[in-house]
Amino acid sequence: MLKIKKAFMKAKLEGLDIAIELTVPGRKDTEIIIVQYSNLDYKLSYYINNYDEQLVLNRCKDIKIINAYTIDSKIIKEMKGEK
Repeated sequence: MLKIKKAFMKAKLEGLDIAIELTVPGRKDTEIIIVQYSNLDYKLSYYINNYDEQLVLNRCKDIKIINAYTIDSKIIKEMKGEK
């Protein structure tokens, strides 16, 4: 959980978004979820309350957070057509 908390702190300090890579039940490939800067507090609270210290989802042991990456918010704005 410490790795996730550090990534979220870095994103907040630098004004960045977060990309969360996690396993998907029954799938070989992982999934990546993007958490926008404005949702960082909410989503970190969700992860703390719903995942264990090994980053496994409490209600489904097949879902595990593999990594968290800070990403430049410009990517999201470009996808939305914003400047």
